Order: sequence, then C-alpha cells, then structure tokens
Amino acid sequence: MDKIKVIIPSWSYWKNPLKLQPLWELHYATWLRKNLSNFKIIVEDLRDKEKNFIPSGANIYFFWLMKAADSQEVYSICNGIKKNEPDSYIIIGGTHADHMPQETLYNCDVVLQGTSEDTLVELINDYKNKKKKFGIIERKKVCLFNDLPFSDRDFIEKEKVVNNLHFEKYGNVIGTGAYFSRGCSFNCRFCVYNNPPTFEYNSFEKITNEIEYLKKNYGVEGINLRDEVCIPVNKKVAIPYLEAIGKQNIIWRGQTVPLGSEELLKTASQTGLKELALGIESVDSDMVLEISNKPSKSISNNIKYINLCRKYGIKVKVCLIFGLPGESKDVLKKTINFLDSVKPDYVAVSGFDPVPGSPFYQEPKKYGIKYINGDLSQHAHLLFRFDEDENTGLPFEYEPITPFGKSLTREEIIFNIKVVQKYLRERNMSY
Repeated sequence: MDKIKVIIPSWSYWKNPLKLQPLWELHYATWLRKNLSNFKIIVEDLRDKEKNFIPSGANIYFFWLMKAADSQEVYSICNGIKKNEPDSYIIIGGTHADHMPQETLYNCDVVLQGTSEDTLVELINDYKNKKKKFGIIERKKVCLFNDLPFSDRDFIEKEKVVNNLHFEKYGNVIGTGAYFSRGCSFNCRFCVYNNPPTFEYNSFEKITNEIEYLKKNYGVEGINLRDEVCIPVNKKVAIPYLEAIGKQNIIWRGQTVPLGSEELLKTASQTGLKELALGIESVDSDMVLEISNKPSKSISNNIKYINLCRKYGIKVKVCLIFGLPGESKDVLKKTINFLDSVKPDYVAVSGFDPVPGSPFYQEPKKYGIKYINGDLSQHAHLLFRFDEDENTGLPFEYEPITPFGKSLTREEIIFNIKVVQKYLRERNMSY
C-alpha cells in the first residue's frame, strides 16, 4: 500500500516543543485517512527525533507550514527527502506557504494555497492515477471547518496528546489542545493567521462529539482552546458554542480579543472557563494599538475588559509585544506601572516579528523599518520567556527616525524585554 507521511517539524524555537499538540497536522492526517482508503497515512513527529533527521519510506510527504520560523528546517527536510528518494512527491500548504509561495515551491513539488482539504485529496488521487501535478495550486472549493471531521489523535502517542502542563496553575489536570474554530475576521498588522479571513466556528454537535472523544479516549479534564478568538463576539454563534463546552464538565482556557458583551463573558465563566489570554499587545499608547490595527483600540477599553474578567472569576493572562512600530522610549516604565496597577494574573511577553505576509513585512518603509532579516529561522518571538538563552527573534531594525518619532534600537528593545521577563519571573507571573 502506498504511504503518505504528514511531517511535524521540530518546533525548535520552543523550550518544550511537546507541550502543545500538532493540531493542524492531525487535522489533515485525519482528513486524508477518511478520504483515501488506498493509502496508509502516517504522522512523523520530528520534535523528539535527532537533529537533521530525514524522514523516509513514503510515496508522498505533506507539510502544513504555518510559521516562518519552521520554513528553513522544512526546506532542508524536503531537499533531504528528494536526495534520498528522487521519485517522492512533496506537498506543502499552510500560512507561510500562502504568503511565500514561490520560495516554498522551490523546495517542493506542489504548494497548496488556502484551506484546501478537497483540493489536497484531488491532487493525491491524480497522483495515484499517474496524473501528477506540479506548481502552485489554488483551492477549488471552500471547505467550512464545521463540515470537516474533528481530528483523530491516535496518529501520535498518548503522552503527546495529553499532559498536565496546559493547566499547571490549576492542579494536576489532564489537559490537551483543540480548535473549535479556524480563521479570524480581524486584521492586526503583525499577524498572518487570518486565513480564512473570517471565523468558521464549529456547531454544538461537533464540539460535543470532540470533547466526548477526548474524555473517553484520553481522560481529558481540561482543554486549552487554540482558536484565534475563543469567545465568539457574535451572541448567536457564541451561545451554542459555549453551551457545548459547558455541558461537558471540564475546565478550559483560551485566547481572545478584549471585545464582546459582559453577558457573554458571564456565560463563558459558567461553562468552566478558568483563564483568558488577552491580546493587549501594548500599554505604551493608544497610537501603538492604532498603528497595529488592534480591534480593541484603546488601553482604557482593555483595562475595562480585564476588570470584567475579574468580576466573573476568570484569571487574565495579558499578552504583550515589545518593539511594535510607534513604541516610545518610556515603554518600559509605562509597562511596569501598568503591571503594578492592574495586576494581571499572568503575562506573556513577546518580541515584535514582522513576519512574512503581514502588513508590517509587506510595507516596511511605511512603518519606519529599515531592515528585515532574510534568515527565516530568526523569525520567532519567545525572547527570554522560558530561558535566559532564548534569544532568537527581533529579526529587524528601525530607522533612527520613523513616521511616528524617534525609534528604539534593537538593543534597547532587548533590554526592555529582559527587564520585564525578570519582573514576571520574580512574581511567578509567566508560564
């Protein structure tokens, strides 16, 4: 039987790459298994393999390349596969491939554009019928997330599906990750994860079935929702979505934007929601939020939402990005004052990354960016969050004077990040 291997890169930019689950790789592996009975579908996980490991033994290799930081490794793997198995067929899709299709195509046979489930199956059937296609292929049909099966987790070992790290602040809870939606309707200028450019939320039935599957097969007690916005802003969509979670007697956490009604936040708190990660991004000025096109628009609105979370017993993890365009020389002082005053439960600090495909990457001069590093392995953001040696990121430099005033140097941004990370570690506010 012919074999298809879905490859998970090493995720080397994570201190503990096995903490999170490879949900999109599992999604596509599940889809292939349900639609291609004449192929054996295998997920090959490189996160615990030796460095420079090259997969082998398949007819087709598929990569879902989301992050720019994975691209150099994926390209190297593809070239290694082709060297060892010249007749192999390599397909790459995903966010990075969407934004850098020509570069990606140089390292594979086919680049799939967009969410392309049906197109992927058609492509492989053509291969089976000796009608192999090459090049950049646009999706032929829009496949809504709710119409697709939820991901089977049995492609990888149980210890890679569940752990007690997702809810380490809430006891020894067996947790895992999941997506109950995909896409995003917002257009933050530093982000590229709005493909599709709308929210595709799962139904009450599909969410119920997935949670029951995870509880029955893996003993799951908590779910870390990886959705871009885990509480739908639209009440008509949000209520059945939240009710499906609430009926399962689990706890959950997720990320969202500080928008939406108090009623929805109250409802979410009653369904087992323990913690929200809020994309605040900056407390320097409303101008920075405006430049970044953040939907919440103002620091005062963000503080109001944090207080609403507290009102309903929801812990808050504030997500901050240092080095955004328009950031002032006083950003460190303003951030420490904000943290001292607002006292969020947890904080996640990132370094700004003008990631390929984002508006900041596409129009750097407009935002005062002088230089962006072409080495995509440097496009990561987790600077010093988990380790003092974690220094991959900030792959850019500003002009001394930008359209928004005098800029910070890369060294100044690094200093600010280090100071805040130290502040957070001393107060047990980061994880």
